[in-house]
Amino acid sequence: MPAGWKFFFRLFVLVALCLCGGSVFSFYSLLYEQNGVEESTVVLVEKGESLNQIARRLKENDLLSSIAVFKVAARLSGKSTRLRAGEYRIPAHASAKEILDILVSGQTVVRRVTIPEGKTSRQIFDLLLQTPGLYGDLPSPPPPNGALLPETYVFSYGLPRTIILERMLGGMQKTIEELWPLRDPDLPYTTKEEALVLASIVEKETSVPEERARIAGVFVNRLRKGMRLQTDPTVIYAVTNGTMELKRRLTHKDLRTDHPFNTYMNKGLPPAPICNPGRESILAVLRPQKTNEIYFVADGTGGHVFSKTFEEHKRNIANWKRARRKKRTAAVKKKPTVQKTVKKPQAQKTPTKKTVAKPAQFAPAVAETAEEIKKKEILDQQDLSLDIVDDALIEATSEKPVDPAKTQTGSAQAEGTK
Repeated sequence: MPAGWKFFFRLFVLVALCLCGGSVFSFYSLLYEQNGVEESTVVLVEKGESLNQIARRLKENDLLSSIAVFKVAARLSGKSTRLRAGEYRIPAHASAKEILDILVSGQTVVRRVTIPEGKTSRQIFDLLLQTPGLYGDLPSPPPPNGALLPETYVFSYGLPRTIILERMLGGMQKTIEELWPLRDPDLPYTTKEEALVLASIVEKETSVPEERARIAGVFVNRLRKGMRLQTDPTVIYAVTNGTMELKRRLTHKDLRTDHPFNTYMNKGLPPAPICNPGRESILAVLRPQKTNEIYFVADGTGGHVFSKTFEEHKRNIANWKRARRKKRTAAVKKKPTVQKTVKKPQAQKTPTKKTVAKPAQFAPAVAETAEEIKKKEILDQQDLSLDIVDDALIEATSEKPVDPAKTQTGSAQAEGTK
């Protein structure tokens, strides 16, 4: 080869090497270059998306400086077919290499759905249907109350709702199987189903965790004495046909509702749970606090005052009502007075002939039926349980009603008469 050609050949090789080296250097620089995003970003990779679609979405979120570099790196590393669907949290200033590793790792964003204690199965289904990130339908009708365990459940984007349902069903079954052997030997109920029934009532009676075992003890004492439980949540269940969504206070008429779940009218436990109780309420009815108490009344702060005798119970109720009246009086004094416009007296008109009404005829007294007498017996002092709602009808017109579904303690606490 002539000397001139050798020179040009060597020059060509040198330039090619420089160009290749520069390209390689540029490629790796872009691959490890950090993006300018200051905060972490959640990116969704849909199932079935191509490498090109994923790269474009990353570019749209300013997470990549070069789509080509990301795609080449994915193919050269053999990771282009290993990208997993799901939600990923990309940290601030992440490089293309770091993002690629994150999408291959499968470490998706953890979502959570919290199922509160004391909800009905229908209410839980409504909550799941409103939870973003879950997909698919739920069976109809929902499982019976007492079958689902209230808990916080974690999931990844796109999880079928039926998977959460299976976890709740399995969680309740596992919980009752685990706690049942820990029960006291002398309980007035002998099956797991009966324990769940009472646990659902305890769950709705108090929002104070420390009171669960004590309230369970009151109900156990009443069952042993053959007394009616007379608990408001069962009445709410009865008058709302199981929805537990009552937008007003309970009344005397409600307490007399003819329904198998109404423990003011029926002795013993209701036929089934009225809600889905949590683990602590289940444990409370399996190991109730041992006392001689058979009454309790709201204390005005979310808790209760307990008593052993009806006379003591009446004093507690009077104290509660006295404190409530004082609170209302103070609230009325704080209200700004509104100045009324005084109207001028109008000129008197010439009196016209009036028609004199005949005196009303009084209907003859009707003897009470045996059924009416039986209904009145539920308010007899010797059998009065947790409620005296003697002024419910009056107060319902003068004060904004309380939503028992939100307080989880029933209308009786709003009335101060447990």
